[in-house]
Amino acid sequence: MGVSNRDRIGKALDSLRQGLYPYVEQKMQEVHGSAWIKKATSHLRNHQKTKKQPNDIIREDISALLIVVNGQWDEVFKSSLSQPDRALVNELIEARNQWAHQSTFSTDDTYRALDSVFRLLKSISSPHLADLETQRQDVLRLLSQEQARHELRTIPVSPAEEARMRERLDELLKRLPFQNAYLLNQALTHTSYKYENPNTGEDNEQLEFIGDALLTFLSGDFLYKRNPDLREGKMTILRSNLVDKPQLAKFAIELGLGTWMRLGKGEDNNKGRSKHSLLSDVFEAIVGAYYLDSGIEAVRELVNPLFENVVNLLPTTENSIPRIQDDVKGWLQKVVLEPTFTRNPSRKPPEYKTPPSGGTDNVPEFESVVYVSGVEFGRGKDRSKKEAEKRAAEDALRKLGLYPN
Repeated sequence: MGVSNRDRIGKALDSLRQGLYPYVEQKMQEVHGSAWIKKATSHLRNHQKTKKQPNDIIREDISALLIVVNGQWDEVFKSSLSQPDRALVNELIEARNQWAHQSTFSTDDTYRALDSVFRLLKSISSPHLADLETQRQDVLRLLSQEQARHELRTIPVSPAEEARMRERLDELLKRLPFQNAYLLNQALTHTSYKYENPNTGEDNEQLEFIGDALLTFLSGDFLYKRNPDLREGKMTILRSNLVDKPQLAKFAIELGLGTWMRLGKGEDNNKGRSKHSLLSDVFEAIVGAYYLDSGIEAVRELVNPLFENVVNLLPTTENSIPRIQDDVKGWLQKVVLEPTFTRNPSRKPPEYKTPPSGGTDNVPEFESVVYVSGVEFGRGKDRSKKEAEKRAAEDALRKLGLYPN
């Protein structure tokens, strides 16, 4: 029997526990001395009924460790970690709670959990990174295999139809040398076109999904190899800038994808070919399709020059987060943690609850609700937990008058 996604997350959380405990112990002792355990356990109200010794609770329970980091952020950890690191801590508290109460996990959720563990361990210079990087790449391969299985179910085309596609896309194929023109054609097909032409084959939503995961991985790989000494906080923000929607739209424009998109008449008449949201989506779909067509090294050769052309122009400071509309969760967190924000008396980051809300196994739907100090601030729906949480954050920011309608 193969390793389950739940087992993968459990193993990653255990690696995080082993790497994080000595770091927390050292930092807490530097500030609180021998009283550090008493100070730490003051944040563990839900753990106080256990018969275990306080230090054993902190040493053995990753949830307790993460809660201590969050609770002692201002006093202890803010000086050595960044605000994006704190966001990782809160994501991992949620991931651990889901792991404790759920029996199954999607490959997408598993990749996100492993990626967050890897990034936090990297930020504290833990020696547990090599195995996690292997796990991360294994799960990324699983994502691509799931997408490949979906591709096998797409409507086949005859050699004559493939030839007609290749002739129609000839100019684009000179820049993007796909072996399978049908995959390129699918990557260019928006849902609006599929809706108006139901017999046209699949749209690009599934390809967009795998492209998003690949861009997250490849941009991080690019930045690490280019700037191995860059701090995790700055690298996280720089990566967000490299793959946010406005920047991906610029990459799409550079490749001339707007001209080739297959849009429904309504979207086309509504200037859809110049919309950043559609351009960024089609770029993600192209990346996903090119990976299935030619492999990850071909995709790397495509995106690395694009990254290189803009990386020196992008900000790496934390106060740039509000200008990154694709990082709306980071933006919302920054807003509600400001001392002047009176509606968050607990001074805790936003909490997201994102259960499945319908859809199918291949195209699930999720609805996310974001809470601040226990009060609902926004809601959002999408086909992945990650995107549903973004929609909820956008809704919250919109209600606060900070996000455009």
